[in-house]
Amino acid sequence: MDITALRPELWTRIAALLGALRTLLRQAVPEHFASIAAEARLQLITATALVRRYIHALAAEITLPAPRAVATPPKTSNETPRQLQRRREALFCLIEEARPARHAAKSDGADTPFVQWALMMEAARRLALVLNHPEKHALRLARMLRRRKGRVLKDLPVPSHILRRLPPWIDALILRLDEEARPQDWAGINSS
Repeated sequence: MDITALRPELWTRIAALLGALRTLLRQAVPEHFASIAAEARLQLITATALVRRYIHALAAEITLPAPRAVATPPKTSNETPRQLQRRREALFCLIEEARPARHAAKSDGADTPFVQWALMMEAARRLALVLNHPEKHALRLARMLRRRKGRVLKDLPVPSHILRRLPPWIDALILRLDEEARPQDWAGINSS
């Protein structure tokens, strides 16, 4: 396995956006969070899309060793079965799956302001943990992509109503990362 570079020119911009979101959430009074919830949600969706595509761009650069055949030892009749280990929940979902429309998301405004604030703080904390060690998540994604076929990212990184509200530099960063994360989809487009 080999990651050539962690792409600091992309990492610093994503970290700045995530840092601004975390500062906004830390300075907010949880009981009065409703007044800034829409802006915080916009920043969280944008930061999540950026981090996910950054991890995909890093995973595309990883060269994994050839898969090895794993030999299982023969089972004896008097051997007691080992207890299966529970799978840990991933810190961050690396793929975007198209799901049918849901009636209520985790923090779509139906919860109390304090609950919305707490959910967004936790999501921002998880994003920061992923961004602090992107190589680990890129390696996990590269291994996952070896086994999984088909689309793993949506065509639109963020919904169009959010794209219209973003500053041009964030929109350009999203497009650049999307182009690097999904080169086969961008192959026929002249981006110059």
